[in-house]
Amino acid sequence: MGVKNPQWTAEKIKEGFDRFIKEKGRLPKSAEIDELNYLPNRKFIERNFGGLEKLRGELGYRDTHFGKGKFRSEIAHRVNISGRNIELNLEKLLKNKFGEVFVHTEKIFDNTKNRVDFYIYSPSGNLGIDVFGTETMHNLQTNMSAKLIKYSGFLERLFFVVANNSFSQKDLDLYMNKKIRVLPKNAKIITIESLEQVLSDMKTYPNPLLK
Repeated sequence: MGVKNPQWTAEKIKEGFDRFIKEKGRLPKSAEIDELNYLPNRKFIERNFGGLEKLRGELGYRDTHFGKGKFRSEIAHRVNISGRNIELNLEKLLKNKFGEVFVHTEKIFDNTKNRVDFYIYSPSGNLGIDVFGTETMHNLQTNMSAKLIKYSGFLERLFFVVANNSFSQKDLDLYMNKKIRVLPKNAKIITIESLEQVLSDMKTYPNPLLK
């Protein structure tokens, strides 16, 4: 087991939970968390976030309590399969449009080793894409509060892409207009459909692999 990272935000912990879900098909149990390099220990979560159950709920996971009964894994399974499929399909779309050389996945963008899901090089301007799923307005607010902190040092164009059908672009636009903490000018929350429209208007570099 490696050294635990002292700079834990809710967003980074959610990334760790989602990684575990992809690997195991469920959220990690309390005893498992202390054994994972990519999550803080239980005492840190208790001290800073009010405990595992509370943090899981605030991050949008419906099944938050592991103490009684059998954990219902259908939601975790959906996140595992559906979320990963969306990510893979978007990666394929991006590489078909811009070329594999100009699409970087999980690119580090600051000195704290924060990563953006996709970073695109284009003559129309480079951009970053963060993809996430959310089903309620409360969960959207929780996700965005953490992401705005994570991406405070990201200065190029940035799209937060809601990767399911829970919200229309009109819903997301209304949320952005009402949001107390204003999004930076370089950032926007959009649907997959809106992202595809943005990408269709962007220019691409010649593929150096075809020379």
